[in-house]
Amino acid sequence: MENPSAAMLFFKEYTINRQKMRIFARITIYLTTLNLYNGKPGMLKSIILFTESVKFAWDALIKNKLRTLLSLLGISIGIFCIITVLAAVDSLKKNIDDDLAEMGAEVVYVGKWPWGMNINIPWWDIQKRPWPTLEEAAALRRRMPEIADRIAFTIDQYPAIKINGENINNVNLKGVSHQYENIEALKINQGRYFSPVESTGGANVAIVGYDIYSNSFGSAENAIGKEIVYRGQKLKIIGTLEMEGEQTFGVEKDNRLFVPINFYRKYNVINERSGGELMINPSEAQKNNMDEFLSEIRGNMRSIRRLAPDANDNFELNVPSVIATTFAPLYSLLNTAGFIIGGFSMLVGGFGIANIMFVSVRERTNQIGIQKALGAKNSFILLQFVFEAIFLSLTGGVMGIIMVWGAMAAVESMSGMSFYLSLANINIGLIISAVIGLLAGIMPAYMGARLDPVEAIRSGQ
Repeated sequence: MENPSAAMLFFKEYTINRQKMRIFARITIYLTTLNLYNGKPGMLKSIILFTESVKFAWDALIKNKLRTLLSLLGISIGIFCIITVLAAVDSLKKNIDDDLAEMGAEVVYVGKWPWGMNINIPWWDIQKRPWPTLEEAAALRRRMPEIADRIAFTIDQYPAIKINGENINNVNLKGVSHQYENIEALKINQGRYFSPVESTGGANVAIVGYDIYSNSFGSAENAIGKEIVYRGQKLKIIGTLEMEGEQTFGVEKDNRLFVPINFYRKYNVINERSGGELMINPSEAQKNNMDEFLSEIRGNMRSIRRLAPDANDNFELNVPSVIATTFAPLYSLLNTAGFIIGGFSMLVGGFGIANIMFVSVRERTNQIGIQKALGAKNSFILLQFVFEAIFLSLTGGVMGIIMVWGAMAAVESMSGMSFYLSLANINIGLIISAVIGLLAGIMPAYMGARLDPVEAIRSGQ
């Protein structure tokens, strides 16, 4: 072609006119349809208005991809910050609740130290307290016969054991009374729990955790019937436990080795300095009145230890459900911090969307004039730009939620921790995005709706 510049100019003019014709055709269809349904129920007209407004908004967003992407970043980062914190708090809460449920939310642990450390008691006074003993467990069962089979004694140590001639360290050996199975439901995948005869007689039998049998025998099936050597004594493995992993509080359950308490006491001294603990599982009726139940235990323990009426308790009653309440302020603080941090990003993103919408109104002034000249109402123009701002913000919100999901999946795969992205948190992210879009778009939309059609058409010439 002899004049390339003229050809390019012709092509550009052709493209612009084609876009204008497409916009004009859509406006004509919209107005014709609206006139056809004039006098019909308002719901139908609202659907038509919404559909056409969405189409206009989508066209505007597609034409300016880079500008749209830059506008999304502020919203995406803000939603990422907020939802990440909310999801992390929910995950922490769920993991803690799951761990406490395994411990027994209402199980009472009678020990020496308070969980969470009561600052009203000097630590040296706590240090002088005696640990619970086997004799105290027996005395408590006699005083509370209705739940005698729900009162267990347990004691821990971390000895070296031998398996197949190899020394195995970091094993949590637990001596437990027979009642232990009525308090913590052990997840036995092969074999069985101790029989009453084995518990009473202190038989050389053991139940082992996942790490112990998987590292030494490969599988639970292979471990049953094999032997462990503890202090020169051979223990026969009669049960194996499912893999549980590390708990939220750092408690490792897969390295546990259970033996009957009467076997344990043959080779270890159990007294008030040994570190024992009582576990008491209330009945369903007692769970409905925990204060009264705790008072009963406290009274019995004071009587067993023969404490004077004016003497302070020299033991502690710990209940796992209390731990959950102590974490409530932390959850609230973390959520607030997440909203504050994310709020700044959302504010920046909102200003970015508002700026983009003002630019969009100026760029489409001629289009607005044509729409008004053909009979489009101010409400249509208003909704067109409001929906555009909301869709822009919602898209940013969706991107932020996808970023949260990806980050959580990556951290979970690397750390092994469990994270939860709930539907409620996703809804919160989308609602916040929509509100930011509405607030950012309402002023530019109002400005566009108030344009004079004659002046608007003239500005595009």
